[in-house]
Amino acid sequence: MASAGTTVRIEPRIGPLIAAIATLAVVVLWPSVASLAEVWHDIHDYQHGYLIAVVSAAWLAFVARRRWSAAARPSLWGLAALAALLFGWIVALTSNSLIAHQLLFPAVLWTAIWAACGWTAARDAIAPVAYLYFATPIWEYALPVLQRLSVYVTETSLGWLGVTAEVHEFTVRIPNGTFQIIEGCSGKRYFMVTLAVAVLAAAVNRLSGRRAIALVMVAGALSLIANWLRIVIVIYAGYVTDMQSYLVAVEHLTLGNVIFVLLLLTVFALARWMSRSVAQPQQPPHRTEDAGRVAPAVSAAATGPMPAWRSVLPLALLCLVWVITLSRASEPDDDATPGVFPLATDQWQGPLPAGATWAPLFGGALGEKRAAYLSAAGTESGVVEIYIGTYGAQRQGSELIQYGNTLLAPGTWHRAWPSVTQPLRTRGPTLASFEAQSGDGARWLLAYLYDVGGWYTSNPAFAQLAYGLRSIRRPAPSGVVALAVRCRDDCAAARARAGAFWDDMSSQILGMLPSGRGN
Repeated sequence: MASAGTTVRIEPRIGPLIAAIATLAVVVLWPSVASLAEVWHDIHDYQHGYLIAVVSAAWLAFVARRRWSAAARPSLWGLAALAALLFGWIVALTSNSLIAHQLLFPAVLWTAIWAACGWTAARDAIAPVAYLYFATPIWEYALPVLQRLSVYVTETSLGWLGVTAEVHEFTVRIPNGTFQIIEGCSGKRYFMVTLAVAVLAAAVNRLSGRRAIALVMVAGALSLIANWLRIVIVIYAGYVTDMQSYLVAVEHLTLGNVIFVLLLLTVFALARWMSRSVAQPQQPPHRTEDAGRVAPAVSAAATGPMPAWRSVLPLALLCLVWVITLSRASEPDDDATPGVFPLATDQWQGPLPAGATWAPLFGGALGEKRAAYLSAAGTESGVVEIYIGTYGAQRQGSELIQYGNTLLAPGTWHRAWPSVTQPLRTRGPTLASFEAQSGDGARWLLAYLYDVGGWYTSNPAFAQLAYGLRSIRRPAPSGVVALAVRCRDDCAAARARAGAFWDDMSSQILGMLPSGRGN
């Protein structure tokens, strides 16, 4: 009981703080959570994501319960890291970079725990929070390597078995038939799920340090070997039965499932064996139980009680991010359609109708316009074709920078090899240029730049980052301007013609963009 005149300071506790932070992070960072749930639902290889999320949440709840009454030690370093990561998350969200804000979600959750509860609690939360990465699509970046490894090992193994095989890319031809080692045969799902199981098995069996790392590494190696064995068994069965084996003629998924189950049982057994081989130190039972309670009390006595507001700051930052995202979502979209092509009658004549050979593809563009201008010279290489595509508030499927957008359309366009991109130096904003070949075999010089709210760049990554930064408060209008000139003997004359056109017309062309009209 406090005496008169004594100020009672409330000291936050780790357990309730972790529970509050985890709940608030899921609410505030809901775009990441929702996009991850969509991945788990739509992509077969990530359907284990729901289970990963449940395990991660239960694991984190166990950490919170174990330290429920311990005093929080807020960290200013953690608060600074949280602020930086939240800013990065907002930029990733506004720039429509799914993988970026999905990967930042666990990192933000962990740094919030560090900022509010201190390093000791954050250290305990590393494993349960990082476990979420087994449910994020970052593993797609390992797919090409795993697929090529599978092809190489299959070719080598068939040689050892005396099977003549011809391998081209991901196709394996044997005298009896042809097999495709597609993405599903890469072993990606074997690999990431086995690693997830190994990490969980290490935690359950209380393996740490070198033993835990060894278990995870061995489990990863076994998952690769199991997948390679599955592929070789199917191909060899087709070879010895003249493609009449059940594994070839009917299905081989059952074989894969059996091998996978045996693989997981092996990992659990290995973890159990490694835990039994660890010499358990002899300690009084009560010390183990009370360690989590005594340490914070000593720390509190040494440092004094911490102000409650320091632990609330991370929660306030999360709420601020929520307010920013909600206010941005409520902003009305500005008109982002392109303006009218300028009329030219002197050095250039136009706008004229654009040809059908070149028609860039930019999905979800709010407005698109094409035209052609003819130089006073009047030659074929004097025609400059131009494309403008504009965007307002960008969303998934309607983005300036996305995989399906291309200047090489329609038809079977392809870039010259080796592929070289050079700046087209003019008095106006610099365009990037490269040579390509159309479906009819003609060579072309293509040049382009991106506009994001009046900032110009030819680098796609910079354009996406700039959109994210400029769209924090409200969506920034953006667009692409591209030129195409048909080459004759070489593209030197076409390059000069494109540069001359841009020198004369760039200010008027850029004025067609939404940002240009606002200046």
